[in-house]
Amino acid sequence: MNMRFTSILGLLLIHLVAFSQNTSTYFSNNVLRYEDKIYQANIKTLMLTPQEDELGFPALALNSTSALLLSFDDLNGQAEVYRYTFIHCDASWNPSPLNSNEYLEGFLEDEIREYEFSFNTTRSYTHYTVSFPNEYIKPKLSGNYIVLVYKEKPEEPSLTARFMVYDSRVEIAGLNAHRATMPDSYQTKQEVDFQLSTGKLYIGNPSREVKVVILQNERWDNAITNLQPRNISGDVLDYNYEDGNLFIAGNEFRRIDIKSLKYNSERIDSIRFRKDGYHVFVKPDMVNTFRDYITETDINGKQIIRTEDMQVSEIEADYVWVHFRLPFGFPLVNGNLYIQGAFTQRRFSPEAMMSYNMEKKTYEAVFLLKQGYYNYQYLFVETGKKPGDPSLMEGSHYETKNQYTVLVYVRMQGDMHDSLLGFAQIPEGTL
Repeated sequence: MNMRFTSILGLLLIHLVAFSQNTSTYFSNNVLRYEDKIYQANIKTLMLTPQEDELGFPALALNSTSALLLSFDDLNGQAEVYRYTFIHCDASWNPSPLNSNEYLEGFLEDEIREYEFSFNTTRSYTHYTVSFPNEYIKPKLSGNYIVLVYKEKPEEPSLTARFMVYDSRVEIAGLNAHRATMPDSYQTKQEVDFQLSTGKLYIGNPSREVKVVILQNERWDNAITNLQPRNISGDVLDYNYEDGNLFIAGNEFRRIDIKSLKYNSERIDSIRFRKDGYHVFVKPDMVNTFRDYITETDINGKQIIRTEDMQVSEIEADYVWVHFRLPFGFPLVNGNLYIQGAFTQRRFSPEAMMSYNMEKKTYEAVFLLKQGYYNYQYLFVETGKKPGDPSLMEGSHYETKNQYTVLVYVRMQGDMHDSLLGFAQIPEGTL
């Protein structure tokens, strides 16, 4: 226990020093990142959701009886010993200057004990699951966390995933999303307004001690993080802006259904079996930039793992090569085009980047996906910029049904960490 505890603390110290001295190493594939990320090619289908809601947000109330469920597949198909721990982070997803025993109750790490081997699949894999908090390990502070999964050493991560623990001491009132007020954004953007009521919680300097984060569809690349209260009246902080809280509305997510390999579902062009397994060719997508808005049901970029061909989806759903195609007359300059969704961890990684086929005048990408139902969008990321822009390929309509999440972090004078004291969501479709 002591050796592993020292190893975990050493990892955090080494990472902080390395990051401050050479940020270029931060972007190497094996360096620990405080975000949703898969570090090894054999790891697939990372999911972290509420145990009873596979489409839910990865957050739970402090000291509640609820749990989150982490699952993933190892395509090596063997029984491996995976371990996990939690790392507390600040509101900007940097590691907090706390020792592990200050924010964890029980052990400082644990082993993933639940695993099953795939059955009746063309590609062998081992399915791992763990739910937490559990009898072995439990967060005891609110705030941002990553769960770090590894084999031998925590400094050699297999995957990391974000989750949040909140302590509802700040009330989020009047939360609503609506079409933008400003005339130049009226047709294409959405505005998120709300108020905070701190009640009996004493906050001496709200502008400095309170940090608000607004998420659209669980994306962190375009999160609004720098909002200051517009007005402060007693214990009420007003965040009713006309420009500082705007999001590009985008469009409803595209979808593919690969729950069965016995027939072509609505958006599937063909299914072919080759030496390396099944290949599913999605019908060529259309550029939606100038198309009228059409109301469609989606799951806001998430994924549902299912197979209709077998009985137990977790271990009998097969892995297939899925081919995406987006015809476009010329390659884009000053940036890159990415597929964004839960199956790419909503990251703009090299694996999620589309390549341009000059001969076919088409953007293309191939992903190895487990059978299920997937949402995705095409986002353009301009060189040197962080947020992905959906409007270039998807268009942007104020009517789009997006889900918004508001997170309220507080670091009062004397605190060494950010506490998450407010959490609220606007259900999809309430715009």
